[in-house]
Amino acid sequence: MREKRSDNVLRIIFNTVRSLAVGLTTGVFITFFANTVNLAGRVNSRYPLLILLIPFGAILTLKIYQKLGDSFRKTTVSAIDTIHEMEDDANEGRLRPGRISPWMGPVAYIAAAISHFTGASVGKEGVGVQIGLAIGELFTKLERKLAWRGHYGREDYYLMTGSAAAFGSLFGSPISGVLFGLMFATPDMLRLDALYPCLVSSYAAVYVAIKLGIHKMEIPDFTELPASLENLMVVIAFASLIGLLARLFLFLLERFRDEVSKKYGSKIFSAFVPGLLVTLFSLIICLFTGAFDYNGLSLELLYRAIDGRGIPLYAFILKALMVFMSISAGFVGGEVVPLLVTGGTFGYTFASLLGLETAPFAVLGAIGMLTGGTNLPLVCFALALELFSYSEPLLLFMTVAVSYLASGSKGIYQHQRIALREKTTR
Repeated sequence: MREKRSDNVLRIIFNTVRSLAVGLTTGVFITFFANTVNLAGRVNSRYPLLILLIPFGAILTLKIYQKLGDSFRKTTVSAIDTIHEMEDDANEGRLRPGRISPWMGPVAYIAAAISHFTGASVGKEGVGVQIGLAIGELFTKLERKLAWRGHYGREDYYLMTGSAAAFGSLFGSPISGVLFGLMFATPDMLRLDALYPCLVSSYAAVYVAIKLGIHKMEIPDFTELPASLENLMVVIAFASLIGLLARLFLFLLERFRDEVSKKYGSKIFSAFVPGLLVTLFSLIICLFTGAFDYNGLSLELLYRAIDGRGIPLYAFILKALMVFMSISAGFVGGEVVPLLVTGGTFGYTFASLLGLETAPFAVLGAIGMLTGGTNLPLVCFALALELFSYSEPLLLFMTVAVSYLASGSKGIYQHQRIALREKTTR
């Protein structure tokens, strides 16, 4: 009995040390990455003619991944597959050789920097999570090299803590970071066995990132919708539309990529032509609007939709098209921020056309669109509470629940296990 207690104490100590190491390291690197993206965006805004380099940035990104191998693009997919194998394996997740290289993190960072310096319309969390996963794999390899007792270390814990730390520190939201690490691979299952490691790593990463001055989103203040039966009915209808919009977004994104690869046999042309279209589209938008608001993260569009300064009613369409073309060109960064911006601008349009308050629908639209795109309603619920400071739980939870149900089983994280929903919808 005493040996069992001693073993449990050692397990807690080792998990604490490992999770702190992953969280603190990830927080440092994510801060550097997020501030690089912010700097790239500022440089691009100051020198807008950099968008002329978008086609060449697409080719450079292509060459980088051609040189290193396509597996470097699929860090998140490889991590999800590894976590699934650990969940299925009878060896209880003992350390084994992984298929993720720690070098995937620096490569993804360079590729994302190219995207944002040139002005491609992509996000940042995808690469941020890849950096966290690469750091988790680095500690896995370090532990194996030091020949520590394997049964204390689970490779899936390292990957989950790395992703939790990255997501939490990117958005300054430790709770959603914990839930992301627990659920991003298998939304049907809450991996409570990894709750403690993800909790430690996410909170540690957020703490160090704030102390180091990470650049993060600054959501304007807004008035929430009061909970009432009338508002509940409107929100259910709105969330259904948002879920369907998320489904359409993912479908068109996949079709854009497929059509580009089919149309151009040469990989150079499959990167250059969509990149050229992004440049031309950016110039046309600027000609009519006087700004390049749809390049880069486009967070200003979301802020204007929330604080009442206003945006064009068709802004969500333009932003979605820019994202489709940028990702089809091979640019990397992520889809979370594009989903937030597209959903937020659609929410503004929906409310404007019906004569409703625009700010709360912009926020609910952003969170609903993200839910539909990620298949992670609990993560998005927590993100709304932390990042958007949303305090009315009834309408918020209804938004994430209905948009999740309406969006279908596909999401931005390939190879997710959503078996329960697939069975019930057949």
